[in-house]
Amino acid sequence: MSQQIEIPAFLLEMSQQMHQQSNRCTAEPIWQVRCKRYLPTEEGYDEHHWEIADTDGGTTLYRSDESDIKQALAEWLVENDHQWCSNWLFDNDIDEVCHDVTHAFDEVFINAFIDEFNVESDHDQLPDPLKKFHLQETEEVIKTCLTEADAKAFIARKQHDYPRLYTYVESMVFCPQMIQLRNWIMSLTTPEVKA
Repeated sequence: MSQQIEIPAFLLEMSQQMHQQSNRCTAEPIWQVRCKRYLPTEEGYDEHHWEIADTDGGTTLYRSDESDIKQALAEWLVENDHQWCSNWLFDNDIDEVCHDVTHAFDEVFINAFIDEFNVESDHDQLPDPLKKFHLQETEEVIKTCLTEADAKAFIARKQHDYPRLYTYVESMVFCPQMIQLRNWIMSLTTPEVKA
């Protein structure tokens, strides 16, 4: 006498999800949750961008690929090293501010420095504790799922623990057991016919 095995509801739901999801033009798709990470590298060696960081505070003050944050670095310099800023203004012949030491802490001094300071050309002469780091971009696979819905559920639940997470479809070609498993799960339901 043969025994009838009941298919668990989660497998039926997974099967329906597999029929409904886009495979993003990938044969035998499997879903990955990924994030981008940045690792130190040498200048010019697989470099994605460079950053200037406050090594004491652990904060990034400038990223070469996000030029709109130039002001954060200039403001940090004004707040933390007036003498360096004053010397920079003097060395760069910004005379109207440099000749009068009483301007060292006023708005004219601050605005002149923020307006004139160019991090792209002046990054090599920054004071301590600022340091320039060259970084390469890597992609890290955080989780692998059989369905897009499962990958998105993971992102919704765990995004706060990672840099920005996103989904990516990888192919299971040359993984025959995974392909057989995916095909079996998909065989549990039939795809909806679109009118």
